[in-house]
Amino acid sequence: MTKHCTKIWFSGLILVFASVGVFAQGPVKGRVEPNRDPALEIEAKHNLDVAKYYITRRKAYAGGIERLEEIINTHPEFSRMDEVLFYLGEAHFKLNKFEKAEDFYNKLLRDYPESEYVKKTKEQVEKLKSTKEGKS
Repeated sequence: MTKHCTKIWFSGLILVFASVGVFAQGPVKGRVEPNRDPALEIEAKHNLDVAKYYITRRKAYAGGIERLEEIINTHPEFSRMDEVLFYLGEAHFKLNKFEKAEDFYNKLLRDYPESEYVKKTKEQVEKLKSTKEGKS
């Protein structure tokens, strides 16, 4: 192989490797998630599970709210924040704190439009409207 051919071959090889690096990751699909601290994720999930138990099984709404607010204060990047907002809305709804419930439901709808809780949240917002109309 001549010196000129070797140079062209080497240049082509560099071009191939550079192309592979550019396309290796593929297109971005959906929302890019931030890096999360695994220990905080575990702690936040535990608090979420306890809060859900308090709210759905024990009807201890205030205790559930405390756990959920702790998640917001200590780990605002929690991967399941949509669920946190939903259960905060639920607990406030059960305590007849309708404005607070509506605030949490609306934040969920605004910040997490792809959430699995959107349908339930919209139903709860409709119930809130009916409740407000009934009190008028």
